This record gives sequence, structure tokens and C-alpha cells, in this order.
Amino acid sequence: MLLFIWKMKMVLGQCSQITDTVARPCSKKPCCIPGLRVDTSNLGIGSLASAKSFLSLSYNSSAPSLYSSLFSWDTDTALSCSDGISRPIDTIFKFHKAIRKDLEYLDVESGKLIDGDESCLRQFIGRFRLLWGLYRAHSNAEDEIVFPALESREPLHNVSHSYTLDHKQEEQLFEDISNVLCELSQLHESLNQPHTEANEAEKHYLNSSNVIDSTRKYNELATKLQGMCKSIRVALSNHVHREELELWPLFDKHFSVEEQDKLVGRIIGTTGAEVLQSMLPWVTSALNQEEQNKMLDTWKQATKNTMFGEWLNEWWKGVPTPSDSSSETSPIPEDSHSQDKLDQNDQMFKPGWKDIFRMNQSELEAEVRKVSRDPTLDPRRKAYLIQNLMTSRWIAAQQKLPDPRSEECSEGAGIPGCCSSYRDQEKQIFGCEHYKRNCKLVAACCNKLFTCRFCHDKVSDHTMERKATQEMMCMLCLKVQPVGPNCQTPSCNGLSMAKYYCNICKFFDDERTVYHCPFCNLCRLGKGLGVDFFHCMKCNCCLGMKLTEHKCREKGLETNCPICCDFLFTSSAAVRALPCGHFMHSACFQAYTCSHYTCPICCKSLGDMAVYFGMLDALLAAEELPEEYRDRCQDILCNDCERKGRSQFHWLYHKCGSCGSYNTRVIKTDTADCSTPN
Repeated sequence: MLLFIWKMKMVLGQCSQITDTVARPCSKKPCCIPGLRVDTSNLGIGSLASAKSFLSLSYNSSAPSLYSSLFSWDTDTALSCSDGISRPIDTIFKFHKAIRKDLEYLDVESGKLIDGDESCLRQFIGRFRLLWGLYRAHSNAEDEIVFPALESREPLHNVSHSYTLDHKQEEQLFEDISNVLCELSQLHESLNQPHTEANEAEKHYLNSSNVIDSTRKYNELATKLQGMCKSIRVALSNHVHREELELWPLFDKHFSVEEQDKLVGRIIGTTGAEVLQSMLPWVTSALNQEEQNKMLDTWKQATKNTMFGEWLNEWWKGVPTPSDSSSETSPIPEDSHSQDKLDQNDQMFKPGWKDIFRMNQSELEAEVRKVSRDPTLDPRRKAYLIQNLMTSRWIAAQQKLPDPRSEECSEGAGIPGCCSSYRDQEKQIFGCEHYKRNCKLVAACCNKLFTCRFCHDKVSDHTMERKATQEMMCMLCLKVQPVGPNCQTPSCNGLSMAKYYCNICKFFDDERTVYHCPFCNLCRLGKGLGVDFFHCMKCNCCLGMKLTEHKCREKGLETNCPICCDFLFTSSAAVRALPCGHFMHSACFQAYTCSHYTCPICCKSLGDMAVYFGMLDALLAAEELPEEYRDRCQDILCNDCERKGRSQFHWLYHKCGSCGSYNTRVIKTDTADCSTPN
């Protein structure tokens, strides 16, 4: 029996003793499996260990180096095709080259699966999943953005309908191949069972007929898979060839360079960071150096108002960049350089604890007045010094109290704040009032432990730079260690610090749904780009999918809220987009609109005022002016349509004759006859 099983293994090429000398072509092309929202239930790997090894595969190392001209963001290489005409939309068709390359791989390698081992099959599945996920992202972008843009032109109605149908058929082909691969994986796993050291009970269930049936079925499925891979290669190659032949020239004819830039920005703006991390190496590995530079130059132009270049450099190097970027590209309003400048300019007396205890109340008040009158101090620094002087005696007394947890903080004893903090003391839930998490962060700016940046900023005269954080403290074992998603102490057994962890922002959150936007280069609340949010490249902000059509203002979110004056771009509170293109906090909007209906910046109406203006029409129709005011006129300027006009005299309300709005202001009052009010 064992001899028969061994012979069947030789037929299938599963014995490592006879395959060691055979060079496997598929083993030379490692690939990664990104989280592209492809259904992983059909992954086809039965055991958890197999799945982990499956996910550990890395993509082809032929991706460009960070130090190549591909990432030279300061160069302004002209975007031109063979005819010398700039076409940013050509970036979309660069994906076709990568698709063709992977289709060729599937076609060739599918014929080798009959003699391949499990690692070869896993690798083939990985490459297939990568192609499927990125093809889906590409086809969705065409169906939702590119094709509707073509259809919006009068001469191009129904020009893309057949391509949309092709996408549906091709998606079904991918689904069929996925099902076959799932069956192949299950058969491969069942055939591998006899290869292990089986006991007598297991040998009882293994007989020659089962092995023969499984082998025959495996060969049939592998042959079927080869035919399906050839079919999808022909269908997809034909599809992309027709797109390049028929649709490509239409963009040059009917779309300007600016319109093409906007389309590219729309497509990129609905692509999340995880997809981009798989997409960029995938596409660039199929292009030569010149094509890589042209594609990334197009992306650079489309994302010029965003932090995409900063995110790309941080992700590609694998570690966050230090805070040496200029204020034009950093989303953090206060940086370490400005703080150093404040410290250098502060030449005033800084009393120690001994000096403070020797000072009487009048001397302390004199020092407070001295700080208050110093014109060289930043207001935040001034407020911090005054508060510390006023509470100095209490602070000194607290410093003398023994630390009840000093014995527990063995490794972090020298770091202030080395103790656990709780979001819910009764339920023993770690965190703070802002976040639920199981760790504290070591602030790189002052080398102190804080649960979050808000806790740091609340008691400090400077802001915490999250991306510079290198260490954290697990609040269960109180061990200081490199920052990461899990505790590295053996006693904690890999305790997760939070459900969500961002390696770039050094951000933990255990309660809400969060995603990292590669264009804001910040973590935002939501399910992700392309799901419930998209990033507007001109406004440089993440907006809800319902706001696809909105009024853009360049870097509109990089300003303060007009109500509370908090910086909107890095604010953690919800932000509302106004019809005029300005922004304010949602809470500020609710409070402001209780007494106002115009934008505090541009004075345009904040919504549909038809009902309110209709009420004013009825009010004025029923009102009769005194005799001496009936013939007077007023020159007005409408804030909504920005047109000038004339209106009959009134003390409060003046209707615009062009748009019917009462959101107007008086320019001049005329005593002449007003027979034609508008």
C-alpha cells in the first residue's frame, strides 16, 4: 500500500526527493496578496499555517528604487506621447501593459501546474489574486469615472456601452477561474495527507481507488484551468486592444489637458493606500524607466496640492521620514523648528523650585506680569509659563510625593508617565478620554509617556509629532518597546494594542473604523477611499461620495474654521463642506445656522433658501410703506449671483431681480422716481 502511494506521488511530482534537481519556473516570480477586497473565502488554502505562508510572499523585486528618477518630484518632465501631445489620460492605459504581462504569466504557468508542487500552486493563486484585484480596481475606475466622462460629450453617446458589458463578462471569467483554483487547492491538500507520517487509523481510510480518483480529477481540473487561462488571455487582450484603438484617440480629441488631469485625479482619489501599495510595484515593474517617469510625473501633476509625495517616500522606505520637511508639505501646523526658535528667544528669568519657595506672593505676581508683557513670546508659550508660575507651589509639592507605581516601571522608570491609564476604570479598559488603546506613546519631542497626542498637547506648550514616535509602553506589562501593533513581551502573548494601527501615523484606535488617506497622509474616520469617501485633489480633502460634484477651492481645507479658528486639515472633529466651497466644523455649523444663513467668509447662502425667500415675498406684499418712501430706489449687490441691480426702498429686505435672492446689500440709496425697480 505504501509503495503504491509513493508511486502515485512520483506521477504527480510531489516527492521533494525527485523535484530538488528540477528548476521550477514559477518559483522565480514571487508575488504579494494585497487586501483588495477580493473574497478570501475561495483562497483555496486549507490550513492557517498555509494561509500565513501564502500572505508572506513578496512581489517582484524589479520595482523601481526610491532613489531612481521615478521619485524625483522636483523635476518637471514634459508629459508627451509619440506625437508630442501631452495626454495625462495615457496613465490609465499604462495598466494595460501590466495586465498583458500577468495574462501571459497565467497562460504559461497554468500548463505547469500538473507537475507543480504546493508552493507553485500557492504562488500561481497569489499572482492570479493580485491580477484579479487590480483588474477590478481598473475596470471599476473605467466604468464609474472614465466612461461616464466620455458619454457626457454629445458626439460620444453609447460609445463605451460594449466595454462595460465586456467588464461584466471578464469578471465572470475571473470568478470561474477562482472556483477551479479553490478545488485544485483542496485536492492538493487531500493528496498531501498520505505524504505525512500517518498512523494505522489514517492508513485504513486511504486506498488506491481514492488516490486514483483524486489524481484523475486533479489532472482534469488543471487541464480545464489551462484552457480558461488561455480564454481569458484572448478575451482581455482583445478588450484592451480595442480600448487603445477606439477610445484612446477620443480623449485627445474631446478633452483638454486640464480635463484629463482632473479625470486622473478622480481615479487616483478613489484608490486607497493598501491598493496603491500593491498597484504601484505591479504597474511599474511592467514599464521601462521612461514610461515609469512619465506615469509618476502625471500622478505628481494630478496630486500637486496633496501630501502624496510625502506618503510615497514614507511608505517606500518602510519607515516614517523625520520632521525635516518644509511647512508647505507638512500637515502639522507646529513643527520642531518653530519650537526651537521660541526657546532661543526666551531670555527671561526661569526660576527653579528653590527660587519659587523663596518668593513671596508679590514676587510671583511680578514675574507673571513680566511674562505677560514680554512681546517676544508666542501666545501659547506665554500662557503656559503664566499658568506654571501660578501653580508652581502645588506642582513642587506634587513632585515631592512618592510615585506609587515606581516599582512596577522597571524599564521605563526614567520616563515620566510610566503607569497605566484607563478609559473606563471600573471595567479596567485601557486608554484615555480620547481613545481606547492598550499602550502609551513615548513622545519624541519631550521623552514622556502619553496615551495620545491630545493628552500630550493638553499639558504641554508644544504639539506632539506623531510620526516621529519610535517607542511605546504596553499598559499591561509596563514595558517600553519599539512601537508596533502588538506587545513583544512574552508574558503578554502578542497582546494587540488596538484593532487599527497605522505604521505611518503611529496611530492606534480600538473603537472606530479608520483608514489612512495617502493624499492627506493622515488617518481619517471612514471605511476608505472608493467606499464612502474620495479625495478631491484640488481641495486636498476627503469628501463623502455624495459630494462628487461640488465647488472646488484649491487647498480649501488647509485653513482655520471661521467659527472656532481651529485648523481644519488636522482637526479630529467632523467637517462640513458648504455649497460655496468653504468648510467649517459640523458642530460649528449647527450653532452658527441658528442665527445666520450666509457663509461667514463669502456671504453666500448656505443652502436652498426658496421657502424662506417665499415667506419674505409674502411679508413684503402685505406690507405698505409710508408715502415718502414709496418712490425711492436702492442700488444693491447680490451676494449669491454677484450681480448689481435696483430694488425698491426697504429698511431690511431687498430682492435681487436676477436670481430672486434676498441675500443682498445696499450700495446706494436714490431719491429719484423708481418706476422700474429692477
